[in-house]
Amino acid sequence: MTLDFQHALLAPHYWGMVLITALLVGIAVFLHYEVLERLNFSMPHWTLNRRPRILLMIVVIIAVHIAEIWIFGIGIYCATLIPEFGAVIGVDHLRMLDAIYLFAATFSTVGYGDLAPVGPIRLILGTEALTGFVLITWSASFTYLEMQRYWRPH
Repeated sequence: MTLDFQHALLAPHYWGMVLITALLVGIAVFLHYEVLERLNFSMPHWTLNRRPRILLMIVVIIAVHIAEIWIFGIGIYCATLIPEFGAVIGVDHLRMLDAIYLFAATFSTVGYGDLAPVGPIRLILGTEALTGFVLITWSASFTYLEMQRYWRPH
């Protein structure tokens, strides 16, 4: 094993970052699952016509994605308060909305690059990009299935 890898395995702040990352991913996936499950259960009982039904579903899905971005943004913001976890370069002082912006760009896999993580917090951002991709495609699949069910021409 290389010295850097051994150092990472023995450093508590690396394990702390793994734990924080797993917690954030778990919360986001659980939230996403619960919202889609509730939509799946409740949509057949809605008395809305097809267009407002699909529109409301899309608004709910966008809202859950925004909540997931905020979950990760708050997580990274809090992680940067502990210097051993790393920092975000590109700003003099990371503010909460800077962290939310960084995570929105990462979650959507746009990744502008004007803000960049350094240190162990890179694990959160790399994992969040994968999580965002999976959750967005999950939403797209759900939307496709619901549109097949409710978006029929008269």
